[in-house]
Amino acid sequence: MRNILFSGAIVASLFGADNIASSAAIGPIKEFAPPPLITPNIAQSAFLENQFDRADRSRYYFVTNKLDESMDKFHLSSGIYGGSFYGSALYRYRGANFYTILNAHYTKANDYKDGDGDKVGFGYKRYGQNFIVGYLPNDISEIRATFLHDRIDDDKQPQHQMDAVKTERYATKLDARIGDEALGNTLNLEFMYRQVEREANNYALRNSSSKARVEIKRKIFDFGAKYDTDISDFHNLVGFKITRDRHEGRRYTLTNAGFVHTGNRFPKIDTKIYQIYDTISYDLNEQNRLSFGLDYVWNKSETKSLDEVFVMPGMLAAMSNNLNTTRKLWRSIYGKDFDGSINHDGLSGALKYEFKPNEKDSYSLALESLYRVPSNMERFNALFGAGDNGWISNPFLKPERHNRVKADFKFASETYKSYLNSMYGEDSFALKGYLIADDANDLVIYDRRHGAASIPAVNRNAVTSRNVDARLYLANLGAELNFARNFGAKFNAYYSYGQNKTDDRPLYQMRPFEADLQLDYRDYASFGSFNLGTALRYVAKQTRGDFDKRTGFGIDLKEAAKSFTTMDIYSGIEFKNKVGIRLGVNNIFDKKYAEFISGAHVGALAPNLVNAPGRTFWLSVHASF
Repeated sequence: MRNILFSGAIVASLFGADNIASSAAIGPIKEFAPPPLITPNIAQSAFLENQFDRADRSRYYFVTNKLDESMDKFHLSSGIYGGSFYGSALYRYRGANFYTILNAHYTKANDYKDGDGDKVGFGYKRYGQNFIVGYLPNDISEIRATFLHDRIDDDKQPQHQMDAVKTERYATKLDARIGDEALGNTLNLEFMYRQVEREANNYALRNSSSKARVEIKRKIFDFGAKYDTDISDFHNLVGFKITRDRHEGRRYTLTNAGFVHTGNRFPKIDTKIYQIYDTISYDLNEQNRLSFGLDYVWNKSETKSLDEVFVMPGMLAAMSNNLNTTRKLWRSIYGKDFDGSINHDGLSGALKYEFKPNEKDSYSLALESLYRVPSNMERFNALFGAGDNGWISNPFLKPERHNRVKADFKFASETYKSYLNSMYGEDSFALKGYLIADDANDLVIYDRRHGAASIPAVNRNAVTSRNVDARLYLANLGAELNFARNFGAKFNAYYSYGQNKTDDRPLYQMRPFEADLQLDYRDYASFGSFNLGTALRYVAKQTRGDFDKRTGFGIDLKEAAKSFTTMDIYSGIEFKNKVGIRLGVNNIFDKKYAEFISGAHVGALAPNLVNAPGRTFWLSVHASF
């Protein structure tokens, strides 16, 4: 069960330019984590979160968005989505040198039916509070404090053997800017504290003859500073960041003696990370910029409970004595001792060219060599399992090296302003897209032990992790068209390709080709404005996957690899910029399908098939005053 972390809204720096060589641009192939935080900027217009429905409805156009995004002080929204509920309240105030945002939201998600009318055991309760306050003492300084709290209870996981009965996250962040917002001579400081607690078990929300639970705690402290300066046609960004990460996870199993400790999900990991970086940019002229960046990371991780003894129920002492600590488990799988501490350090670099002929158009090409240290889950997870079960990650993994080419562009016609918004009401359009070609050395993947004859009969086909060389391609093409004054159309296409070159087989959980098409109509009336829209989503059959646990990892499901097409219809109406309603029907033709990308709220390594929702009616009310 992954217990990380927080959305980019809180992790990203509030002020300053970009570190173009940051390895934050890459992550694990498959990340197991709670859903993203509901932050104040999206809280009023958010849809119900469902990990088994990957349609991105945040792109749909609604006239009610003007209420949710207005500068009015008070904002309310409340909606029913099938048999589930979501509501949010927000207060926003901005004075001469002071601003604040307060937000509270609540979700009650319940079971739904798939396209065949079969009930899916889905649901959770979620509530959160967000607080942001900023102070500008003068023209060249700003201080901002952010606090976010998110709690999710009874999060059912029908794809897995355990449910996430509790997920609680706190984030506190303090940003300070000293210098001009234009970043000509500006120092930015940031401090952040994050705390996560999770519990999963197999008995609170379901019946189980063998009861077990996993408890995880994590605390992360960050402190960083960066300085931007302009010298003639050059701009330089230099910075550092220090991180302290403490991470512990323990499994307990019910025996005749009660619940006993039966393994370390994370054996009291204590990680220190030091990062320094510099990006220098040179403006060749007003339209052309060349940037070069370096980023150095030093990472030291220690496992403090490496030799803590745990119980192995049902095993003879003579056998369990060889496996009953994390150190012994790792030795049994990887054939060598781990001394409890490991250091990694590496350098990332990037060279980027940008061409901006005008305010609307931009083109860029970047050559990147990015260095990523594997995550705690990829390195330190260590739980034995009876028979073919178990998950014992590899503490000896090498860091990844991604040699990438990234190209992206944005282009808009002269009269284009935004979607359904053109100058003089004329027809207009915009295009955007990106292409990433990645040659990855020592890419970290999950695999399986494939040790059918191992003695004793534990961990025989346990999940392991290892390094391979791989090639990845990611591409996106998007277009927006405004026409006939009141009409708009959107198109987006996505393509992903991943090949494990070491084993000559596809990488797992690669997103299938997907194409989305929207058609919208917006008009004004004496009472306000309204919109009508429809969205078509096509997902192609995924023929490349890791489907077999006997020869590979086996997380991909052939039943979920089938192609499908769904359609949503939706509408919105707002009255005098004060009150509005949005409503719609998702999956109007009641299509039965499942997403190829499996649910990721917990570490479901061998997921069950879970179908997406069938036809779903929904309605929400929005107000600002």
